[in-house]
Amino acid sequence: MNIPKTSDEFQNEFYSSIDLMDKIGDLRIRQFMDRLNKVSDEIIVDGIIKVFEYENRPETEYIDQKYAGKILEKLKPKSDLDLLVVLKSTIGNWNKSVEEFPFWIKENYGIESVKNKLTEFETQNLTKIESEKLKTIKWWLKI
Repeated sequence: MNIPKTSDEFQNEFYSSIDLMDKIGDLRIRQFMDRLNKVSDEIIVDGIIKVFEYENRPETEYIDQKYAGKILEKLKPKSDLDLLVVLKSTIGNWNKSVEEFPFWIKENYGIESVKNKLTEFETQNLTKIESEKLKTIKWWLKI
């Protein structure tokens, strides 16, 4: 297992770890998570966002996102990416049962900023699915 130097390498190592769960349980993903303390927050956040955006693994989407959420919860990586950009790119594919994602958003951006950005995001031309998921984020965060 390599220590990721780019978000693409992060994504590759992450999915390799998830794909081995049937054979070795969560050992490799735990080892991967332990190595992430040597990786910049920027690479971690970019890699995690790619996991939440990725639509080509529907059979493992929940488990992918759940472990991505566990990484957010454990490492609490910081990001200054625009929250609207993050929401636009992830909300359509985000699994509403992965509560770690909205909690990380709250911790990273602060509740007032999140409230403002969610209000701003609501005014955009959202699909029904995006609107429902936005309501779920608000529910998780008690907004």
